[in-house]
Amino acid sequence: MKIEELKDLILIWGPLSRQGLCYLQEEELGRDFRVLVPENRPFMIGLLHNIPLLKKNGIRSVYCTDNMLGFLFYKRKISELLLFCKDVREKEMTGYCGSLFAVFLAKLHGAGIRIFHQGELTANFTDTDASTLSGKKFISPGQEHLVCRPEDERIEKDLVAGDIGSMKKEAVQ
Repeated sequence: MKIEELKDLILIWGPLSRQGLCYLQEEELGRDFRVLVPENRPFMIGLLHNIPLLKKNGIRSVYCTDNMLGFLFYKRKISELLLFCKDVREKEMTGYCGSLFAVFLAKLHGAGIRIFHQGELTANFTDTDASTLSGKKFISPGQEHLVCRPEDERIEKDLVAGDIGSMKKEAVQ
């Protein structure tokens, strides 16, 4: 697919949930869009969890590498971010590594942001950090200490408050 053909992409970040699937199915009735699925390294959540769920539910998607997100936001191809968080509390949320990156890009480029509780992960994740891909090491032996380990990210609700006014109430409880 050519970039010129892409429009009104809905970016999903984190493990897609049943609630997120329902939202996408409702949206699909009223507009022409595709779901943008980044790989979500290092665990490959996008490839191993999200794409199979989207396919199973008949939702059109397109894959991209994580490092393409900035370019696609810049080109105004992404209209909305669906952020799936581990937990959502009164003043903050906790998301997988890269969640802040996705939120900052969405805010910078004026895309809508919706917050959902994440889905239950059922895939077997062989990668635990950026030193492996599909379980295979691709750094030199003895260099493991140079790799940053992924950590959950805390996102203050004030950061996205202006963008989540229309999200479903059950998503934040």
